[in-house]
Order: sequence, then structure tokens, then C-alpha cells
Amino acid sequence: MGVTFTLLGSGGWIPTPRRETTCAILSLPEALFIFDAGTGLARLLEDGFRGELEVDRPVHLFISHYHLDHIAGLFYLPAMFLNRTLHLHPPAADITGRDPSAVITTILSKPFNPHNLEDMPMDLRIEALSAGSHELAGIPVRLRRQTHADPSAGFRVGDYMVFATDTVADQETVEFSRGVSLLVHEAWIDGIEEEDPATEHIASGAYTAHTSARQAAGLAADAGVDRLVLNHLNPLRCDDYHRQMLASARGVFPGTMILEDGESLEL
Repeated sequence: MGVTFTLLGSGGWIPTPRRETTCAILSLPEALFIFDAGTGLARLLEDGFRGELEVDRPVHLFISHYHLDHIAGLFYLPAMFLNRTLHLHPPAADITGRDPSAVITTILSKPFNPHNLEDMPMDLRIEALSAGSHELAGIPVRLRRQTHADPSAGFRVGDYMVFATDTVADQETVEFSRGVSLLVHEAWIDGIEEEDPATEHIASGAYTAHTSARQAAGLAADAGVDRLVLNHLNPLRCDDYHRQMLASARGVFPGTMILEDGESLEL
């Protein structure tokens, strides 16, 4: 069994029929790693992906931050993990400034959830992760704090992948990503906006919490990664705009891709 990356939700903010909100999986022989619990998490119930849950191995779910487009799938967990164990890894308070157990308990309790956390029909283990290095299922995992509207966590799994969503373009991501096969990085705008006085305000507003495709490509090039996947795409933008984003990014880093929901890469 090799190592496979699959993007289950490639969009941000608002789910669409084509792009659910952020969720990705890294399928390893030792464990299944899930990154964020956007609405894309529901795709694990589809026939094409259900088999990932049937392999006998630990399952670890990493949460980058608590914005709703990244945690809506937490309400789907009993459908996937009935009478099973799930290791849930929210970022620790040193990253978000929030008590992770308190936040998760509040989210997964009445009146937001049909059951309180302790009554859910599954073994949900909240195991917060601080910034720094960890080992999960024998796999090295690193976290770093990112700048967003609320702080978020970026994740590195061995030399396989860095998952960096909902973050400004940050040069620290370069060193964090150096040597990995795949960088999965958000791209909320193209970046062409800053070249036109009529749209410059769009870029300046976006850059307070997000990254452009051009910026993400620059980070990938500087880090020397093999491939870049643009993720957390803006649902208010059309396919032509996303194609323009891809072209802009490839002008900086030729190994850039935009995946459809459900597409996979072998690492």
C-alpha cells in the first residue's frame, strides 16, 4: 500500500455542487490522516472513498482552525465512526488562544448538535497538538502557527506533504515546506488584482488573511517542492477565473495543479 493524497473538498466558505469546503486525506499504510472537516468530509461516505474507512488502521483528524467551513463535517462523524475510535487533533491554545477541549465540546453539544459530546455513539478522543514536532502512528507530524483572520495551524507530515490553508503568504512556510513532495496551499485570488487600480482594493483586503495563486506558487518555488495544489478556492469565482489563477501560478511554479473534488495524487 502506497501513500495517496486525495482532495475531498477544494473550496472555501460556501459549498457548491462542484466544490465542497476544505477537506483532504493522506492515506498511509500506518494510518488515515484527514485534514480539516469541511463539508468535503461527507465524500468519505461515497462508494469511491468509503473503503478508506474500512482499512484497519488508526484515523487522525487534524483541524486547522474553527471557522465553520472547516468544521461543519464534525457533525457527520457518527455516520462514519459509529462505535469506532477517532483521534481528533484541534490546534492547542498556543496556536489559537482558545482552549481546544472547550471549543470542541461546545460545538458538539446541544443546541448545535443533537447529542452532547459525551453521548455521541463513538469514541472521540480530543488530542490537541501544540506548535512543534509530534509523532502519530509512527509518522512525524509538525505544526506551525499561521496568520489568518483567526490564527490557524499549518501541518507537515514527514516529507510527504504540507497542508497550509487559511493563511497569508508567509516566508516561514518556505522553510516549513522545504523537501516535501507536495505543498497544498490556499489560493483565494489570482494576484492579478493588485496590478489594476480598479481591483487593487480586492488584493489588499484579501492579503490580510489569505494568499494569491501567484504568492503560493512563489512559496512552492522557493521551498523546492515537487508539486503545488491550489486549494480553498473562492466559490464566488468562475471556472475561467480559476483557469487564470492556474496559469498565473504555473508562470511562477510549473508544477502547480488545481484538483477537482475526489482527485488523488500518488506520493
